[in-house]
Amino acid sequence: MAVFAIPNPKKSLTIDFPIEQVKKGVNNLYLIDNEYILFNSNEIFNQYTFESLEFLSLGVYIDINLSNINENKTEITIEVRRKIGTFNQSHEVTNANNHIQLIIENLSKSIILDDVQIEQLIEIETKEEDVIVTQNIKQTNTTENPFLIALMIIIIVIFALIGIFY
Repeated sequence: MAVFAIPNPKKSLTIDFPIEQVKKGVNNLYLIDNEYILFNSNEIFNQYTFESLEFLSLGVYIDINLSNINENKTEITIEVRRKIGTFNQSHEVTNANNHIQLIIENLSKSIILDDVQIEQLIEIETKEEDVIVTQNIKQTNTTENPFLIALMIIIIVIFALIGIFY
């Protein structure tokens, strides 16, 4: 650990839901907020790692560990760590605490979803992806604009002439 490094922000909480329902909620976090992308998971040890990008930073990893306390209680431990380096500024820790708060809020929403709601959210997610793909296709088709093609030809000819004379 580096000198003057601040420890990774961490929060543990116990909720009154069975671990299977919490696992399902963790796996569906992306449906609630697509800022958090599942990076790695280990279903046997109930460990999940999400990644999130930050402004002017490579981002953070958010580790979520689940522990079964009893049949209807689960302990959730959330730890935020930087992708590269350590936390050494107070604003970085503030951002990490905001990530923890958002994960808790999103997890509380995703845990209570039933199968029908999950399917509806998946349909919405796929429709959004289809719209993005359609927009990308339209943008690539706009490169067939004759004015752009003529401009590209003129630029190529100018560079070719410069290359011939120098």
